[in-house]
Amino acid sequence: MSSVASNPPVITLPTLLIVDDEEGPRHSLRMVFKKEFEVFAVENGDKALDYAKSHPVSLAILDIRMAGKSGIEVLRGLKAIDPHIEVIMLTAYETIETARQALRLGACDYLSKPFDLSTIREAVTRALHLRRISETVSDTSERLKALSDQLNDSSLKEEMARTTTEIYAGALHDINNPLTVIAGYVEMLTIRLESVGSLHGADLQAVREDVATLSKQVNTCAAITRRYLRFVNKRSPQAPEVSVNQVLDDIQTLMRNHPSIKGGKLAIKHLNVDTAAQIGGTELIQILLNLCMNAFQSAQQPQTVWVTAERFDINLPTETFKDNPTERYIGSDSFVNQPPVIAVSVLDQGPGIPSDVLARIFEPYFTTKALTGTGLGLAIVSRLVKAHHGLVHVKSSPGDGTRFTIYLPGKEPNNSGTPF
Repeated sequence: MSSVASNPPVITLPTLLIVDDEEGPRHSLRMVFKKEFEVFAVENGDKALDYAKSHPVSLAILDIRMAGKSGIEVLRGLKAIDPHIEVIMLTAYETIETARQALRLGACDYLSKPFDLSTIREAVTRALHLRRISETVSDTSERLKALSDQLNDSSLKEEMARTTTEIYAGALHDINNPLTVIAGYVEMLTIRLESVGSLHGADLQAVREDVATLSKQVNTCAAITRRYLRFVNKRSPQAPEVSVNQVLDDIQTLMRNHPSIKGGKLAIKHLNVDTAAQIGGTELIQILLNLCMNAFQSAQQPQTVWVTAERFDINLPTETFKDNPTERYIGSDSFVNQPPVIAVSVLDQGPGIPSDVLARIFEPYFTTKALTGTGLGLAIVSRLVKAHHGLVHVKSSPGDGTRFTIYLPGKEPNNSGTPF
């Protein structure tokens, strides 16, 4: 029998466009970067612009003084074709004005001839990092637009309205949480990028980390949308699970620049031995985001909010779980009380909750924040926890702060060497 060997994956190299009217620099740069890039070298600006109109270009290295179009004109033309092309300018006749003009038009670096190998390699590496950041931001923006279009689709709105107004309101409430974080990071990125002409070292690393956070937040928005679409279409999801410690790390990252913190601090206590909770990662993140934001908003002054995780390897004494003036239990009837059980608690130092308010906090649309609250946060928390056979316990009294504890069925880690 004959077998057909599978073809190896095709690796597409980024394209480097070199524009210089001298053969020497063109040849040198082609030899230096031929292994890392698809290199296309031309001797004038017209050929460069014609090539860029019909081929994707990642980076370009331009000589400023050339016969015909100058490097500045080619820079302007390349940015008009694709603003994400990162451009490095080269010149043997450096002036402050040409450097400023190049940077104003979007060049990411400005080097003098003759250049040494290490300098040009470092400049190209920086430019490639910036290109990848730009692509990630652009992709993030497109995905946000697609997500917004999807949510605003009239047929989806009609189907959601027919199902229940709470689902639609809950979806918007959930998606607003990561979008708030995205808005904060976008504002920070804008300020950082406006204050520097180019990015190096720690500045570049900080922007890369912020862009990674933006991408993660968009994924969260998309996952939330898929969850509600699945609910509307009555599709049964596969049994989910997620690493508890990973979610705690994500919550710490997501809350770092959230406006609700107001100068306070979020403290995290992980599980000693990481365990999976039988719930989707997006759902658990949304539960904890709601509880953390409520905790920080419970007091006007800055405070420390704790998020702690604990594992129980015995059945919990559910017969003692009874409502009273300082405690509420939600989901007792459907709670799967089989070890291991994971408990994640959110504790604040706020003024506490009066008993008459405590009795109503899980009602949809009930809120004590008349101007800013929707009254959906805790209703969503209770619905998500109950949907995954968990239990919500809240304990609070005036002057003693509040503790919310989410109990969820746990699952032993697998033995494959992969976290979950």
